[in-house]
Amino acid sequence: MNSFMSFLFDTRGCTGLRLAVRILRSRLRLFLLLIIAVFAAALSGCREPKEEPVSVPGNNITVGYVKIGSESDWRIACNRSLDEAFSADNGYYLLVNDAQQKPEKQVKAMREFISLGVDYILLDPIMESGWDASLSEAREAGIPVIVFDREVDVKEPGAYTAWIGSDFRLEGDRACAWLSAFLEKQKYDQPLNILHLQGTIGSSAQIGRTAALMDAIDDHPDWNLIDQQPGEFTTAKGKEIMAQMLDKYGSRIQVVYCENDNMAYGAIEAIHEAGMTPGTDIKNGEILILSFDAARSAMERTLRGEIAVDTECMPLYGPRLVQMIDQLEKGETLQFRNYVPEEQFSAVDGLTSVEAAGEEYPVTLVTKELIGGREY
Repeated sequence: MNSFMSFLFDTRGCTGLRLAVRILRSRLRLFLLLIIAVFAAALSGCREPKEEPVSVPGNNITVGYVKIGSESDWRIACNRSLDEAFSADNGYYLLVNDAQQKPEKQVKAMREFISLGVDYILLDPIMESGWDASLSEAREAGIPVIVFDREVDVKEPGAYTAWIGSDFRLEGDRACAWLSAFLEKQKYDQPLNILHLQGTIGSSAQIGRTAALMDAIDDHPDWNLIDQQPGEFTTAKGKEIMAQMLDKYGSRIQVVYCENDNMAYGAIEAIHEAGMTPGTDIKNGEILILSFDAARSAMERTLRGEIAVDTECMPLYGPRLVQMIDQLEKGETLQFRNYVPEEQFSAVDGLTSVEAAGEEYPVTLVTKELIGGREY
């Protein structure tokens, strides 16, 4: 019986079976909605009913999105991209569960989507660990799970259908390569004090970008990690930590390695409030800031010289995820790991490329025209 059910819900099977399953799930959702409506009417007493139509997904593809939250400009752009791509007009019914930066809420959301019998689950995990059980449950229920942006650390390689996201380690390598090339261009050969503002500890972005900086420091004897603190990827926490570090170290801080734009915004505010200047003239006391994401507001700060280099982390996953689900709907097999292309931006003239991980990568000069043409 179990093997039969596994065959029935195997998404690699024929399209007809998947369509039958979707119809059954749609009918079940409709039945549940009708029960809810009956109880709501019974509880309404003598109140006049509101004339609001009940939205039923029908035969649209139902997608459950396990959302991290809205903690940063990057995250807001990512969420908007999914909302736009998985619209009813495009044949989708998107259910969103906001975990508000709490890993336990994400696991609960996964199980709720499994209980509802959605057609697909999109998972952007806060933490890499803790996913073995719920992913196994989704697989047993025959629901394909596409992990995107951050990664999961699971025992079984086939625990989910596919992953698409950034090479966070490479992002960090490119940022550190830019710093090394900049210092060489400036003929700066003195010891360098670096403050490190980390993102959410245990997230893929934090793990990759932190590893890159640690290796770069090992490779540069003159680079000194003056302190390392978690800023949680938020502006408020970034500002709080930066203010504390300025009180503690003052002008000894020469470089701030911020693992996302929002922490960089907070750091910039704290630097200004301390009467200091973010910029690239570290010989004369300016504090050089490296950031990640390359959101529009950060690009404006880069153009002003407040951020020295911003390494892109692409947030527009909506269309790419739609394409992946379309492939599954056609019975095609997805490539298991998929990296998105990303750029690097700076307003510093003369640094047009950097070498990282054995390859040459371009550095795009920031202009008003470039910022005006950005999607996010």
